[in-house]
Amino acid sequence: MLYLVPHLVTQRSARLWLCARGLDQAQLDSVSLRVNGIDVPVPAAAWQRFPSAKAAGWQPVGAMPLHYQFIDKDGLMPDRPHQASANLNGDRAAQASFLTLPEQLGDETRPLRVLLSSCYFTGNKRSRLASSLFSQLDRNGIRPHVRIWAGDQVYLDAPWYEFAIKAHSAAELERLHSATYARTWFDEQGLGTILSKGANVFCTDDHEWWNNAPEPSGLARDTRKRKTREAWSAMARELASAFQGDTGTVRRFRVPPLDFLVLDARVHRSECCERLFSDDQWKQLRAWATEPQGLGVLVTGQPAFETTSRRRGSFSDYRLADYEYEYAALMELLGRATRSTTLLTGDLHFSRVAWSMFPASATTGSVERRVTELISSPLALVAGGDLLSSFGGWTAAPKKASVPARHPFNGASMHTDDSLRSLAEGTMLLEVYRRGQRVFCMVSHWRLSDLDAARPFFRKEYLLGIAP
Repeated sequence: MLYLVPHLVTQRSARLWLCARGLDQAQLDSVSLRVNGIDVPVPAAAWQRFPSAKAAGWQPVGAMPLHYQFIDKDGLMPDRPHQASANLNGDRAAQASFLTLPEQLGDETRPLRVLLSSCYFTGNKRSRLASSLFSQLDRNGIRPHVRIWAGDQVYLDAPWYEFAIKAHSAAELERLHSATYARTWFDEQGLGTILSKGANVFCTDDHEWWNNAPEPSGLARDTRKRKTREAWSAMARELASAFQGDTGTVRRFRVPPLDFLVLDARVHRSECCERLFSDDQWKQLRAWATEPQGLGVLVTGQPAFETTSRRRGSFSDYRLADYEYEYAALMELLGRATRSTTLLTGDLHFSRVAWSMFPASATTGSVERRVTELISSPLALVAGGDLLSSFGGWTAAPKKASVPARHPFNGASMHTDDSLRSLAEGTMLLEVYRRGQRVFCMVSHWRLSDLDAARPFFRKEYLLGIAP
């Protein structure tokens, strides 16, 4: 079978994930692709395999043999709907649709729509309601320009009792992990009917590996031995790259004045709370953070408005703040930036809106700056989710970040809007627009239980900042 999923889409280009499952090598030559009825080359040499021929860290058994490639289509028109189809021997086998981004951010009648989701567990029977909710939004004319998946799109370490109690060989891990991705990406009861209908931007987090990866976990017995931990890590990285793309490479796109940066804080994370990001990620992050114009939008797999975990056991997930040196450097970039920043994230099994305000100054600019953090989690709660949650319930952002005393972020307190205290499964629709130089976001929290409702559970406007 063929599968077609739009990944990052800009004003004039789209990256399409083309996947062939159950086809042998000879059949790949008969696969063709069309966008808006126009043929797009499918390079024969660009096909990649899972598992790859050079799989490192384990001996593959071919539990889910498939071929895939990412195809970039240029020359598109901005702010337009587009149709794509993949064909096998001339017969249409897979279809996808997407909207290209507008050239500029519009007013409230023409907002940029972003759907923010994280934490999706197919073992939860309610997970199948997600496709119904997304379809309902489309039918109501609320089709997003882009869906941001902020981590834990799969739970390779769930259900917890499978991995906390049992030990597995590398071959068994490959079968289990491949089955998890297949249920999520291919099944109609997973995300199979969702991913093809719109642009998708992915950022992974620990459950694309295991709880608190890359540290050994008490909830994943196989990670306590180095040999099986390295095998698990290798196949998890290869699966994530095959389905979600190389999230360890920074992705940046713009809808002026918005400047998006997708920064995966899990792929290059090291043990012992030393490194969060690679050198190249830091280079890209610094260049983005020092831009003087616009309004920055940073996508991460974990919130930045948090304290250290204060737990060093093998059952917790270390937070960004536990990586003290690099966390302080990240927060310094945000605190010294001359423009406002919005953080989009998930992970915590609740939804929250919080912000910090920095007064105008000679060093940071002539206007007040804001750093706003929006958390959307979970889309479908994992079994044992209360055990895996860092907090076990909804928690306000801390008043101060866990940074040194003379840190620039200590010049601002964090504020939380208590009117959104949601532990419910669902997604967050962000409609971003401008009035003059001010940029606003209408935040709507749609719960899975809102399927029969005509309006979301929560809806409120927030000022994100001023973008001259």
